Amino acid sequence: MRHNQDARVILVNKAQLINKIKENKAIHIKEYEQAIVDYREEAKKQLKEQTSRLTEGKLDIKLDLRSPVDNKDEYDKLVQVFEWEVKDEVELSQGEFNEYILDELPFAKIAKLSNTFYSKSLIR
Repeated sequence: MRHNQDARVILVNKAQLINKIKENKAIHIKEYEQAIVDYREEAKKQLKEQTSRLTEGKLDIKLDLRSPVDNKDEYDKLVQVFEWEVKDEVELSQGEFNEYILDELPFAKIAKLSNTFYSKSLIR
């Protein structure tokens, strides 16, 4: 495997690329919506615990919550970039392929980390 992610350049169909970005956005929206549900559940749990501590006279009340991240607008911006492309095919470097097709964009990685924080499969 190459170590330089920009070493290989491939030609992709613009319409397929746009569809893949939209598919990644749909997955992001689904994960975000579930993250809201999980966040609310965790917030209620922590609030209940902290209310009990306050009732017991403890003054070190603290909530530890990580808010879900919604980046659907970032996907829309990315789609617009390629909709403005006049050619039917687009060149992508290996790094761009990883970002656009495999959804490894920096904003996508941050959202995925945040939005799966309270996932039932991750809570011990």
